[in-house]
Amino acid sequence: MDFFAQFLPSYFENWHLLFAFLAGLIGEGYAALVGSGGVLIQFTLATLGLPLAVLVATDIGGSQGADLGIIAASSRKMLNNKKLLFMLTLPVFIGGVVGTIFLVYIPVLLLKAVLIIGLSLLLMYILIGKKAELQAFENINLSWRRYSLIFVVMFVLGIYGNVSGVGVGTFNRFAYASLLRIGFVESLGITSLIVIPATLFSTIVTGISGLIAWPYFIMIFVGSFIGANFVSRHIRKVPEKYLRTLLLTLVILYLVYLVCSLF
Repeated sequence: MDFFAQFLPSYFENWHLLFAFLAGLIGEGYAALVGSGGVLIQFTLATLGLPLAVLVATDIGGSQGADLGIIAASSRKMLNNKKLLFMLTLPVFIGGVVGTIFLVYIPVLLLKAVLIIGLSLLLMYILIGKKAELQAFENINLSWRRYSLIFVVMFVLGIYGNVSGVGVGTFNRFAYASLLRIGFVESLGITSLIVIPATLFSTIVTGISGLIAWPYFIMIFVGSFIGANFVSRHIRKVPEKYLRTLLLTLVILYLVYLVCSLF
């Protein structure tokens, strides 16, 4: 017991594990419906005494359980378009590498400003752009002009995802559902699959840097897998129009939150 105790942070208490598990279970279960499970998880970890950089890194790493839970509940048809999966994974991974460096070395104030600009442009594109019919992911063929817009948006979100993580699931799903014109439910599995390389990179680097609280990481990982997997299997019963309206509302609220957090 003394051997393992030397690897535990000074603020650790056994009862913390239950709260970390419940935060992952409830937060990422809710996140599978509308996103932003990181709000609850990071708030919980903050109240348990984890430093800011540690709680962010632990949340980003532990929430990979939710991504795996969603992928396990998703259709395998999304794997048929491997070229598009690679094209979408690339900007998120590159942005994730930059975001991880920011998390370790750089304050997030400037990044918030960049994210506000990017999301505002995305909202304008959605609200005034020509509406198109939803299409199956495996049938999408992107033009280079259209891909350039998606690349920039997802690169910025890749950065933000690995430097904060709060709301990034919401933003990713909103971007894919809007720019690719795929259904909300289908966007769940695609988003989770695409972000795995970036979040795995973050976990490795921040783990080596000593920014991950591993007991909390494990409990969040397990809780988020169970919560996200359960909700993903039942979310198909909710009409698409209600999910998209709820998602749009949440994005607007997060933009307001980000603007207010700058002051």
